[in-house]
Amino acid sequence: MDREILLLQPKAGKWENLGIRSPDGLLTMAAIPKKEGYNVKILDLRLEKDWKAALKGHLDKNPLIVATTCMTGIQIKYALEASRFIKQHNKSIPVIWGGVHTTFMPEQTLENDNIDIAVIDEGDITFLEIIKTLEADKPLNDVLGIAYKDKDGKIHRNPPMPLIKDLDALPDLPYELIDVKKYYGFDLENGGGSITLNTSRGCPFKCNFCYDTKMYGNSWRGYSAKRTIEIIKNVVDKFGVRNIFFQDDNFATNLKRFKDIVYGIIDEKLDINWGLLGIRLDALKVLDDNFLRDLARAGCVNMDSGVESGSDRILKMIKKGTTVQEIIDVNKKMSAHSFKAKYTFIVGYPSETTEEMMDSVKLALKLVKDNKNVYTPFFIYTAYPGVELWEIAKQYGVDEPKKLEDWESFDYENVYLHYKWLDNKKIKMMQNLAFTSNFANKNIRYKISKNYLKILFNIYQPIAKLRFKYNLYQFPIDIKLANTMANALY
Repeated sequence: MDREILLLQPKAGKWENLGIRSPDGLLTMAAIPKKEGYNVKILDLRLEKDWKAALKGHLDKNPLIVATTCMTGIQIKYALEASRFIKQHNKSIPVIWGGVHTTFMPEQTLENDNIDIAVIDEGDITFLEIIKTLEADKPLNDVLGIAYKDKDGKIHRNPPMPLIKDLDALPDLPYELIDVKKYYGFDLENGGGSITLNTSRGCPFKCNFCYDTKMYGNSWRGYSAKRTIEIIKNVVDKFGVRNIFFQDDNFATNLKRFKDIVYGIIDEKLDINWGLLGIRLDALKVLDDNFLRDLARAGCVNMDSGVESGSDRILKMIKKGTTVQEIIDVNKKMSAHSFKAKYTFIVGYPSETTEEMMDSVKLALKLVKDNKNVYTPFFIYTAYPGVELWEIAKQYGVDEPKKLEDWESFDYENVYLHYKWLDNKKIKMMQNLAFTSNFANKNIRYKISKNYLKILFNIYQPIAKLRFKYNLYQFPIDIKLANTMANALY
């Protein structure tokens, strides 16, 4: 099959200036078709100065299909721009959408004239079946895990595709489809390249604000420890990376696997540093100090955990499964070790009071005081459709968008505009906390990939620290200046 199977990574907003991570989702979708001999290409629009010209170069070759991924929020805007451009060039090219938002809202997604097929949930096998079906010019009614429009524009939703039980059966990611050196995992300033990896899918916990409760049937599956070590060795040997950021939503769901990976890294004498995007505090709670020392010996330098709130009432409401005191206790335990600890907070929940927001600030300050390695970024609650807290948010006044384009503003910068439970004071507080918390602590500096931004960070950090600590949200000239700069760079 010579016709291209084109996969697009859309832009996702101005904060990409801090560093662009590899399109792991697209690499995952490309893996099986590439192994089957299909002519798969990946075009990352985030890297293109003139993305239209780059995309046109592929469209002129008349690809069999063009597929893209999309999260709820601003990424919808950019994915739609690309989809419109494709259809303006050639209406007959099928446009496929996948990802979290498409999974939650497949029918509404397909109501847009520029989208033909929606992949629901896990797409590895589904994507290959779509390719084979369209290549043979057959109808899509037997392809599991999709919704689609027929020739008359009528929308159909097929039964789901069963989840892949054994991830070890999947082929390696086809990194040859991208230039790995153009991407960034995290920068430890040690001269080594970096990369992101995913070694598992999903999460079995019930946090009711999180999309994982609806993706993959609220289940968790992981590569075996042996396969994970093989994946690590592969990227180290091929690309010479020394820094790896594991983007699993919950890396330590299976504690035996977690330990086997750690001791596998030690046994293989892999000279790497690595961090975790997701590890729950209750997992850290049960790990003893001897293992934590071995974890550091294996190269782990950073762990991200969702604290979410400093209010026990809010923690209970969102079904986090932990308490403020447990968070404090685990942090004190971790203070005896060298790991950088990123504890993320969320503000702006339905029914959250001003006092409860300040409880989160107080807890964040205490965690930093108790553990010199901690930093505590705050984020504004983003309402994802399809999850339990979305239904609660609707009771408090969120209006569900009626068409795909209206979801563009449901992102971390603009979503509060839809929250009728917030007054002007709360909005200013949230904006201040969400911005300054990302600059208030020097421990976050290594997350920034570009040197000139590191210089600006060093200059602004003392100001951000004061604004965060005392919630000084009046006269936010510095915040407006930083946003203006980010917009100009983007």
